[in-house]
Amino acid sequence: MIFKFINNKSATELVISIFLGSFGAFLAWFLNMPAPFLLGPTIVCSISAILGLKFSIPAFLKNLGFTIIGITIGSNVTPSSLSQISTWPISLLMMICSIFLITYFGKFLLSNFYSIDKKSSILASSPGHLSFVLSLSNELKKDTPKIAIIQSIRVLSLTLITPLLVIMTTDMEISNNFIFNGKTTSLKQLILIIIASLIFGLAIINTKIPAPFLMAGMICTTFSHGSGLTEGVILPIFSFFAFMVLGIMIGARFVSVDIKLLKSSFLGGFLLTIVGVLLSLSFALLTSKLTNLELVDTIIAFAPGGLETMIAMGSIVNADPTFVAFHHVIRIIFLTFLVPILIFRK
Repeated sequence: MIFKFINNKSATELVISIFLGSFGAFLAWFLNMPAPFLLGPTIVCSISAILGLKFSIPAFLKNLGFTIIGITIGSNVTPSSLSQISTWPISLLMMICSIFLITYFGKFLLSNFYSIDKKSSILASSPGHLSFVLSLSNELKKDTPKIAIIQSIRVLSLTLITPLLVIMTTDMEISNNFIFNGKTTSLKQLILIIIASLIFGLAIINTKIPAPFLMAGMICTTFSHGSGLTEGVILPIFSFFAFMVLGIMIGARFVSVDIKLLKSSFLGGFLLTIVGVLLSLSFALLTSKLTNLELVDTIIAFAPGGLETMIAMGSIVNADPTFVAFHHVIRIIFLTFLVPILIFRK
């Protein structure tokens, strides 16, 4: 359910999380960091969690944040977003190749240098689909805590590295300015879209659709904009709130983490991320050359993991929202088949 009773402990943890997220966002903006409303809360909350501070975000705020991110993306979908759809089979093939190589080399790295059994190394190396990976790990009675920490390190590292990668490899400038001059959706229309998206998200929450509330927001807004019922982009303050919630969620992965386990897993998780980033970047560069797709689009679309985070990142760097979302959904579907095949093959 979206709304859930919040007890005193949960309320305290919510207040702490909002304070940390707001402080991180302001600090990152003050320091002129790229994507401050995502990176600031991510960094501050991750450090705070590792230092032992306990905080959390209730389910209804998570779902609201994902819904707003979906609406942000959907409001930027235009007919031109589909103009290069004929090149997508090439980019999808390239992305699938990168996923296979990332998983294979990750398995090799973890099983040979970090004494992790082969099945656990495959699960830890999967570039995304965390809930599926952890449920499979539990069924197989593998080292689920270690796999969860390595995967969390991957998401954190990707969130921090991707904006820098975009800045270094493209001419894109990631602004942290509050100023916005475009036409915005009216508050009345926005509230109606949010309500419709939340209802749709609830309707599909028990399906196999990844990130149901994010997808619901994107689909509802794309439909309402395409049909002329609504127009304009979402008010920036709503996007800032959603990015902050996402940053808090990434940091909250490290709440109550076993410090010894974190220390023993950090290097492996970080190296795994670097290998994944380099492989995905290589395929993104090649794809951009072969298809004339924008490099920023392929970098975000090929990023090895973090479906919600990378789709949100795409909206921050003005990547093609349809292209990015479609590729990340296909990545999740492909991993659903690839991971079990690699684990259970003889």
